Amino acid sequence: MTGAGSAQVAYTVEDSYGAGPQAEPTWIQPGIDVTVGDLTVDQALERSRHPNDPTPAGSREGNWEGAQSLSWVLTDDQFHELVFADGGTALPSSAMEAPSATWYFAVDMPDGTTETRTPTGATVTDATVTYEQGSDVQVELTILYGFEPTDVTTPAEADIQQPTDDQAFTWHGATFTVDGTNQALMQSASLSLSGLARFRRGQSRHPYDAVTGAIEPSLSTDATFTERDQLALAVDDTAGDAPVGKVPATLSFENGQGDTIGYDLTDCQPTSCSWSDLVAADADLSEPIDYHVADVAVA
Repeated sequence: MTGAGSAQVAYTVEDSYGAGPQAEPTWIQPGIDVTVGDLTVDQALERSRHPNDPTPAGSREGNWEGAQSLSWVLTDDQFHELVFADGGTALPSSAMEAPSATWYFAVDMPDGTTETRTPTGATVTDATVTYEQGSDVQVELTILYGFEPTDVTTPAEADIQQPTDDQAFTWHGATFTVDGTNQALMQSASLSLSGLARFRRGQSRHPYDAVTGAIEPSLSTDATFTERDQLALAVDDTAGDAPVGKVPATLSFENGQGDTIGYDLTDCQPTSCSWSDLVAADADLSEPIDYHVADVAVA
């Protein structure tokens, strides 16, 4: 069996889709408290049958596709180069190739051997940054990849850049504004970017490349209710059939070293607004809101 201290996780950015590590790659551990939720290859097999036999004659391979999901405590902004296709700072304003990476997963076995997997052509399809009062800021990525070669030159442990625990971004370094109003009693907030990339396929089982998809940014917040500012955006329908108001928002996180990571959100429109704990003896009235967002850029 394996456990704590027996695994390594790192990535390096590719020059082009599926090209594998650069000549002199920089291997990066994405954060601390890393968890891998999924690392799966799907061969999309289809059964073959003869009309005179109820059992299958075999199976034919379909499109090859790998999937992985990871989460970690936010320590730096290097993962932005995997998420923001426009130079690692902004979402794309036109179609372009999606950023891709080679990942390295290794596990030390009890017999002293090391098993490794090296997905290449790995592109982020969904990314989420989550704040929760009392907890460290979390990042979660959903990734699809097109290849898993066995001849990738893997890094030595000393070659992997590892963050330190004092780089962690915690809840008490977070600030939020919506339409210029500071949200001082934010209980939770989640910035999600979905549809970041999609595969293009041709006459191969493996993807030809990966390009930007139909991106859908969204923001979910849950703050203790203090004033009507956010509620008014969602429910004050004084103009009849007027469009739902569009407002800017910002999310900013600071760690104990004084480093900051922030996001500027454009045209946030509340798609749902709730009152929670309206009658609760030991809780404050809270206001969960889900927003559609038009654009997100690194602050």
